Amino acid sequence: MESFKKHFRIAEFLAAFFTDAPTEQDKRDYEEWEKERESNRDLAKHVLDLNNYIRFESTTRRFDQQEGWKVFKDHLARKSNMLADKTGMIKKKPSGKVWNRFKYIAGYAAVGIILIIYGIFYWINQPVKEEPGAVFAYRIEAGTTGARLTMADGKVMDIVKDQTFLLKESDGTVIMADSTGIGYQIHEVKNEKEVRNMIQTLTGMEYSLTLSDGTKVYLNAESKLSFPVSFKGAQRIVALSGEAYFDVAKDAEHPFVIETRDLSVKVLGTSFNLRAYDDEKVVTTTLASGKVQVFDGRQFEDIISGEQVVYEKAARTMVVNEVDVARYVAWRSGRFIFRNERLEDIMAYLARWYHVKYQFVDDDVKNIRIGAKLNRYDNMNPIIDMLKMNSLMEITLRDSVYLISSKK
Repeated sequence: MESFKKHFRIAEFLAAFFTDAPTEQDKRDYEEWEKERESNRDLAKHVLDLNNYIRFESTTRRFDQQEGWKVFKDHLARKSNMLADKTGMIKKKPSGKVWNRFKYIAGYAAVGIILIIYGIFYWINQPVKEEPGAVFAYRIEAGTTGARLTMADGKVMDIVKDQTFLLKESDGTVIMADSTGIGYQIHEVKNEKEVRNMIQTLTGMEYSLTLSDGTKVYLNAESKLSFPVSFKGAQRIVALSGEAYFDVAKDAEHPFVIETRDLSVKVLGTSFNLRAYDDEKVVTTTLASGKVQVFDGRQFEDIISGEQVVYEKAARTMVVNEVDVARYVAWRSGRFIFRNERLEDIMAYLARWYHVKYQFVDDDVKNIRIGAKLNRYDNMNPIIDMLKMNSLMEITLRDSVYLISSKK
């Protein structure tokens, strides 16, 4: 019974921390518990991680939650009865203080309590295994800020996070870089000929830049943007391969045009996401605000805020859909949001951000549908753990390559 009460208390103060409402006693008890063994800190981190909670909650939907809660209450009742039998006490309802505390914990929802308490029972009762010569677990780090700049004269400069520099192009345009990205400022431009730069993000990189007209561009991994350092002529034209979020400066007299290999997007002043990787089957334009026009050389499609154009490369067709924009621009705010998407598509997208090698053992596993909300800046291990929990697939690591197969 003492062991049960201790585990119950651990669940109680962890639940308090999870909801940002710990008391001073909760904090003291947590500090004492954390000092008992090194693995307790890892356990707390695991339980209090919101992504893990979402994943656990999703997993439990496959089970009968009401039956699980009944099992938990029966377990509590049996423990109480055992104590009463041993002490000769009359069995009765727990005291008001204990019962109120029990109801307080129960308020976090049955499934949450079952996960926390029984998860703790399992973790805490496992013996600590000390293996001589143990090696660190295979870890796949998240991407970071960085890019490669190619200037008009062919000079290449690799840009790393928080790097600061000041350059001048051949036409006099000033190029400045700091912790927020790279910016272009027109200053005593003396050349009427258009001078172009290219900025490229490699695997595991993202970067932002401000063009000379004030337009802000946020590049996702494995993307290229070619652009004039100073816009000239009737249109402001740039070329994109990959994925970028544009916050276009308004200029009614000079439309902003993004050209990809398959189509072009024309805007006056708006915010939108354009995903146009050369090795993907579709190009998607998702509008956050304003209005844009998409043109594939044969047909036009105008979309407004909250809509998306999906261009099928093989069929050369465009379809307009109303979408949840947040899902498609989540990478800008440090998240991955997947909703009922094919595993093959998810892994291809993640591989651009993480330096991960993987291989599908069979074709069926590619079509498994996955939904998840993940932290983009965490390492990839929680994602691998989430996939391992899926009852339809198996994942093994061999020679630094993840082998993904259908579960037999």
